[in-house]
Amino acid sequence: MENNQIYESKCDNRDLSWLLFNRRVIELANETTTPLLDRLNFLAIAANNLDEFYSVRIPSLQSQLELTNDEIEKKSGLRYSKILKKLRHRNAKNFKLQYQYYRQLRDRLHDDQLCELTSYAALDPHSRARADQIFDQRILPFLSFTTYVDNYSLSYLKNKRMGLAVLLKTKTKRKIRLVPIPENLQRLVKITDPAGSKEILVEDLMRNNLANLFDDGQIESILTFRLVRDLDATLDVEKDRNNKDTIRNLRHYLADREKGRITLLEIEETAQTNPEFVKEFVKKFKVANQAVYQLAGPLDLTFLFPLVKSLKAQHPGLAYPPVHGQTWSASTSILRYLDQHDLLLQYPYDSFDQFLEFLRAAIADPKTVAIKQTIYRVAEHSQVIELLKQAAQQGIQVTVMIELRARFDEANNLKVTGELEDAGCNVVFGKKYMKVHSKTCLVLTKDGSQPEGYVQIGTGNYNEETAKGFVDLSLFSSRAEYVSDLAAFFNYLEQPVADPPKYQVLTASPHRIEDMVIQNIQKVKAHYLKTGHGHIFLKVNSLTDVDVIAAIYDAAQVGLPFRLIVRGACCLQTGVCGPKEQIVVSSVVGQLLEHSRIYAFYDETTSVWLSSADLMTRNMDNRVELAAPVPSGPLQQKLEQIIQIYSADDVDGFFMNEKGHYYKYESPKGESAQHFFLQAALPQDSLTGTHWWNRLGKLFHLVR
Repeated sequence: MENNQIYESKCDNRDLSWLLFNRRVIELANETTTPLLDRLNFLAIAANNLDEFYSVRIPSLQSQLELTNDEIEKKSGLRYSKILKKLRHRNAKNFKLQYQYYRQLRDRLHDDQLCELTSYAALDPHSRARADQIFDQRILPFLSFTTYVDNYSLSYLKNKRMGLAVLLKTKTKRKIRLVPIPENLQRLVKITDPAGSKEILVEDLMRNNLANLFDDGQIESILTFRLVRDLDATLDVEKDRNNKDTIRNLRHYLADREKGRITLLEIEETAQTNPEFVKEFVKKFKVANQAVYQLAGPLDLTFLFPLVKSLKAQHPGLAYPPVHGQTWSASTSILRYLDQHDLLLQYPYDSFDQFLEFLRAAIADPKTVAIKQTIYRVAEHSQVIELLKQAAQQGIQVTVMIELRARFDEANNLKVTGELEDAGCNVVFGKKYMKVHSKTCLVLTKDGSQPEGYVQIGTGNYNEETAKGFVDLSLFSSRAEYVSDLAAFFNYLEQPVADPPKYQVLTASPHRIEDMVIQNIQKVKAHYLKTGHGHIFLKVNSLTDVDVIAAIYDAAQVGLPFRLIVRGACCLQTGVCGPKEQIVVSSVVGQLLEHSRIYAFYDETTSVWLSSADLMTRNMDNRVELAAPVPSGPLQQKLEQIIQIYSADDVDGFFMNEKGHYYKYESPKGESAQHFFLQAALPQDSLTGTHWWNRLGKLFHLVR
């Protein structure tokens, strides 16, 4: 696109922007309106997010640095070395906040008598003796160590593993011993005595008892470390071969991936940590200095996940209440409803069980001849997979498009593949060079040139567990044009080599979703120039595609209003389009994870789409994605109400300023969108969700 050159260096770097998103997650741990236990949970979520960032994004940047000889990234105008330097500085600030909030919340747990997280050094003599006994009985038998020799590496330690490095002085020389912390050990060790119970971290207990492991020297220094590896290895799935070859290649890939280079080395700062030993350790194991962080607290705060889960069971009032979305009325068949109406659900305010009911009804309907579905991520014990297996066993033709390259879900998807094939399902792996990220299901009651049946097109995965906490949209219809388009879509996926079909109403990537979005932006711009009316709303997880951003900038120069809700990375910057610019960017981060993608274009007509695709170059050019227009009428009106409610959110929303940083309103005028929807979805009559939508409409008029 020609506008790209005009706006070169007018975008933020994707990864620098993403670290600001992770900071927003960390800041929720400091929000007094966030329940105490969920504040701890947000610290664990941020830690988990960062692991993936260093497994995938940092390796990608390092590769760009090496392959381009440190050229300038055109999008941001920064050299890759400069980007990496800025990332380190920004991440260091994130760590500082994270551990500051951790210490505050740890003390709060103690003050409120919920849990005493303490250290070995702070234990009284009786408790310390009990802790030593636990070490001897439950931990020492599982420990092993290796001694460093020249050219020794840490390759045997898998991704995200922790260990202790011990500097040992023997009679003849100094040695470095490495003690991996066994995976089967729980991080928190409970010490119970008459005065109550305390919990200490297993690595703290080990540090203070390692003399029991060595009898040939004196310990001079101990450091606790944790490593994250490069998991961004290329997976070349030969999808035009048979399934056995594909599965074998994937298994080899998963085994090799754990040997990637170290991209993050965390070292805990304790009284037993010698700075000189840290330098020696980093040098001997050839870890780049930019990958090393010394942290003022326990490593890997994901240990808070099981702690919070346990405390929530005991103190449910100190956490967000579970969301129980509306379910389908047992007195009405969902398929008979879809014969007459379209349906739009918003998880988790509407229960994901309504999609399961859709599958159950299709399996029970004697007219069903085929079910076709894409799978990207599913729950470990998936009801969706069980229903698809049941359908095949009843003689329905079941085709499942499984994306084996869904990052970090590859092993589960391999297991699912075997289960489906054993049940008689036809499993296909989509396109060789592109991930299939679409979220869609097709039920056919008549196959052939004029197919009939039902469709479901969504923005989220078929995972009943994550659907409890992820906000997603799901469209159901029996309209002939939707059924015909999805039949053509699946035929395309099932053929190793095929040209993308032409659709009546749907739009699909690669390329066409990007084209659709840009063309609609240009169309609304032209209408705005002519009439002074029109605006655009976009809600996505990430906005990084330069072509789309250039189109937004071009339209914003003439004053066209944009309301953008971008949860994660946003490369678009505000304040670069001149005096007429009307771009508002916010990131809604709250109790639930915002995952729905909505594109809405308002000119002389209204065009509103839901999609599986974020506005990222990878999704536009290198993935198979789907976007579906929401039919005009009641459903479009309801989605427009949802858009208005999100647009008014200034409670959960963090707003972008012209420097690319985010702030929250100290005195918000609106309401939390999530709180609004949760209130609207409180338990009540739920015949096809009608009551929920009616209540939403009434509340909407109050807000507007």
